Amino acid sequence: MSGLGIKDEIIFIIEENCQGCNKCIRNCPVFGANISYTIDGQTKVKVDPEKCIHCGKCIEVCDHEARDYVDDTHRFFRDLQQGKDISIVIAPAARTNFPEYKRVIGYLKTLGARLVYDVSFGADITVWAYLKALKEKGIYSLIAQPCPAVVNYVEKHYAEILDYLAPVHSPLMCTAAYLRKYEKCQDALAFLSPCIGKIDEIKDPNTEILVQYNVTLKKFLEYLDHNEVDLSEYPEKEFDDPGCGLGYVFPRPGGLRENVEAKVDNAWVRQVEGQDEVYTYLHEYGQRIKLGKELPTIVDILNCRYGCNKGTGTGQDAEVDDIDLALEAFRREKRGTQNSRKQKKDPLFKIFNKQLKLEDFYRRYTRKDLRPLQEPTAEEYEEIFLGMHKDTLESRKINCTACGYQTCHDMAKAIYNHLDRPADCMDYNRKEVMKDNQELESKNEEINKMLVEVTSLSEERQRQALELTRRIHEITSSMEEVYKGNEDASKEIEQIGQEVREVVEMAEQLRGFVVEIKNNVNVFAEATTDIVGVARQTKILSLNAGIEAARSGEHGKGFNVLSKEIKRLAEESQKTAEEALVKEEDIHDVVLKVMEVIKMFDQKMEGVNMAIMNISAIIQEFTAQGEEMVASATSIAQEYGMNRK
Repeated sequence: MSGLGIKDEIIFIIEENCQGCNKCIRNCPVFGANISYTIDGQTKVKVDPEKCIHCGKCIEVCDHEARDYVDDTHRFFRDLQQGKDISIVIAPAARTNFPEYKRVIGYLKTLGARLVYDVSFGADITVWAYLKALKEKGIYSLIAQPCPAVVNYVEKHYAEILDYLAPVHSPLMCTAAYLRKYEKCQDALAFLSPCIGKIDEIKDPNTEILVQYNVTLKKFLEYLDHNEVDLSEYPEKEFDDPGCGLGYVFPRPGGLRENVEAKVDNAWVRQVEGQDEVYTYLHEYGQRIKLGKELPTIVDILNCRYGCNKGTGTGQDAEVDDIDLALEAFRREKRGTQNSRKQKKDPLFKIFNKQLKLEDFYRRYTRKDLRPLQEPTAEEYEEIFLGMHKDTLESRKINCTACGYQTCHDMAKAIYNHLDRPADCMDYNRKEVMKDNQELESKNEEINKMLVEVTSLSEERQRQALELTRRIHEITSSMEEVYKGNEDASKEIEQIGQEVREVVEMAEQLRGFVVEIKNNVNVFAEATTDIVGVARQTKILSLNAGIEAARSGEHGKGFNVLSKEIKRLAEESQKTAEEALVKEEDIHDVVLKVMEVIKMFDQKMEGVNMAIMNISAIIQEFTAQGEEMVASATSIAQEYGMNRK
């Protein structure tokens, strides 16, 4: 449902304006033509277009402007401005709603309207046809039907009296039939109308689609205002019809009666107006038929209390006396100062008798077989009433009408047919409040008991709160000490890490020294090897020298001694060098072992360094958690301290 309203039907809801006051239900003459519903928790009431008779009462009584209607005004002006051939018939109520009605005719003609007829002329035809049908067709009682709301009601909701509706067209359709059949007008016809419901008559196949537009006076005025049309700028024009008799009084209460009594002596015409009377009277009329009682010759019946002059499609602003004054002014204009009501020999009727055929103005009707509302059984009524908290006979006869229905029984029937809900019943809501109050009182008693228990435990709770606060403070203090200790430990571990890094650096230096020793040992080994080689060569030379000395005899004795000494030195040098070689191998083995130890030392120190880093990370995480624990403990202590206060 849009906020602009539902415009699929003639009368629609403007949802955002609806307050769910049920005034439309209460004033509607048709049971079930309004449906209560909820949207976003708010009660709204929409129209059931199938049952609605377009009497307009809901629009009239709504204080919230939540109901409106649509007609053919915009389509009419659009088609007229586009050059479509259109002639216009104007309701006699236009005289009382437009003081300058002749300028309205001039305005419409300026826009391109071809013929403009006064429906007062058609009203004269209607009266002529009524009286002729009563006389020639043997009809002894008929219900006048210029009012479409009455026709809708009979066709939809009270078809028992359908045969008593006048077999003659309304003044509107009599005017249209005259134009079509006697003036041979082929233009589209627009009706400047005082009535919302005329659209039903216009669209009814039984009216032969003689008229194409229902342009209500209200929407016509709104169009003029919106488009800033100043009627004073347009010339006064007269109607194109032959002129009317007394038909111009049709739109006021008793207008038909006044016409009939002007033509017939001692006519029994029952005059009924207004929704409060009309639909009740129709049922009384139906009961008289069933009982065989005498009926009025003509029932002059109008849905609107003040007649068509203040119809559903008018602004309804004019005062009743002003309306009468306007009609009297037209009467004086038409007939001068002579007031002659009895015109038994009306010259217009002579023309009708001579030129018109009664059958050209006949009207048929169709019974609308709507799906009837379901009547609950006694057991179903009982169930509904219990659901409404109405468990006594008195409570079922409160009949406050706040729900919109006249009786609690009607409300129960509406609920059964899904037209409403118990929540719209004031008595139901009152008892719901009482029930809620009882539950609230019960809850209050429980709460009071709990308060007593809480009060009795308050001292113990305060003591516990104090004890809890004390312990939390202790935990906080301990955690702060741990936090402080963690900071110290973190600093010491950082110092140890620094020292480990220094030891690693020293080990690296040691590794360099060992490599240098190894290199020197290698050089020493090469030199020793060279010495052993030299000693061996020297020993060989010494042996050769001894041989030569022996050959020389006495002369070679001294050289022989030198040769022996050289041999001895060579042997000792060789022995020493060989022993040095053995020691060099031992030194080499030792150097390798030192290198292995340094490698293992590096691995151990790397593991120590990683362990220190892990310990540092754990201490940092533990410190952070300790800070959170301290903060939480402090918050709890503060909260308990505040609650205790």
